[in-house]
Amino acid sequence: MQNSSEKIKIIFCGMPDMANVCLCTLIEKGFEIAAVIPPPNSNPTAKSFIDYAKSFNLEVFEYDGEPDTAEMIEKIKAKKADIGVICSFNKLLKKDFLNTAKSGYINCHPSLLPMYRGANPYFHIINNGEKMTGVTLHFANENFDSGDIICQKGFPLDEKETIGTLFNRSNFMIADMLCEVLEKFQNTGKIDSKPQESGEFTKAPRIPDTTKLDLNKKCREIERLVRASNPFYTVYLNFRGAPVKIFCADFEEEKHCLASGIITAVKDNRIKITASDGYIYPKCLQCGTWGIFDAESFIRVFKPQTGENFN
Repeated sequence: MQNSSEKIKIIFCGMPDMANVCLCTLIEKGFEIAAVIPPPNSNPTAKSFIDYAKSFNLEVFEYDGEPDTAEMIEKIKAKKADIGVICSFNKLLKKDFLNTAKSGYINCHPSLLPMYRGANPYFHIINNGEKMTGVTLHFANENFDSGDIICQKGFPLDEKETIGTLFNRSNFMIADMLCEVLEKFQNTGKIDSKPQESGEFTKAPRIPDTTKLDLNKKCREIERLVRASNPFYTVYLNFRGAPVKIFCADFEEEKHCLASGIITAVKDNRIKITASDGYIYPKCLQCGTWGIFDAESFIRVFKPQTGENFN
C-alpha cells in the first residue's frame, strides 16, 4: 500500500488543450509532476505548451524527432516516477517508454471506449448524430486507445452541441476523473482496471481541416457537420465566386423539387437555401478571410438575392 503521506511522482505527456487543463488541475490539487514530455519541437503547439509547463517551474524534456529514443527513456527512468499520464498525445509510445513509470501510463480519451478510438472523437461523435458520449481513462499499451479501462463517465449531448463545447466539457471531466484516480492510487497503491471489449467498433480518424458542404445531402446531416466543425475546422459554401465559411446554421425539413444551393428567400433576417430534403439557414458566416457576420449583417452588406446560387 502506498504511504498516504508520500506524494506519488507523475510523468506528464501531452499536447494542448487537454494537456493544459489536466496539468493545471493536477498542480492545483497538489500532485507532484516529476517531468513533462511535450510534443516535439517541430509541432506548432510545442512552444506554447513548453512555456505553459515552465510557468509552473516544472522540468520539461524538450526534444526533436521521436519521444522514445534511448536518451529520452533514460532521462525519464531517472525520475523514478510512480505513474505516467498521457493527455492528447499524437505519438504511439513503445513498450520501453511505457515502462519508464513503475505502474505504467494512464491515457485520457474523450469517448466511451471501445467506441471512437482514434484522433478525433469529438468531431465524429457529433457528425454521426450520437445522443450520448463520455470520457475514458485507460492504461496505455502499444496500440492506440485499446488498453485496459480504468474508469468511464457518460453524459448526453446537447441538441446544439459543437465540437468546441464538447471539447471543453470532456477536458474538464477528464481532469476531475484523473485526480480521483490518482488520489486513490496515492492512498492505496492500486488502480483497478478491466480489458476492453473485443470486436469492431466505430473509429474516429483524422479529418480534413477544410470541407465544402454538400447541399445535395440531407439538411440534418449538413447541420451536424457544421456543428461538428465549429470552431476548429472550416466548412464552407461558394457565393459569387468566393468561399463563405459557415459556423452555425438552422435547418427545415420540407419536400421540394428545386436544385440544391438556390436562395429561395431573403427575409426576416434569414437566408433560405435549398438542400436535398429541405432548407438550410446560415446564422454565422465569414466571407473570405475577413468579416464574420450574423445573417442580418451578411444580408445588409452583400444583399443576396432570391435565385442566386450558394453552391
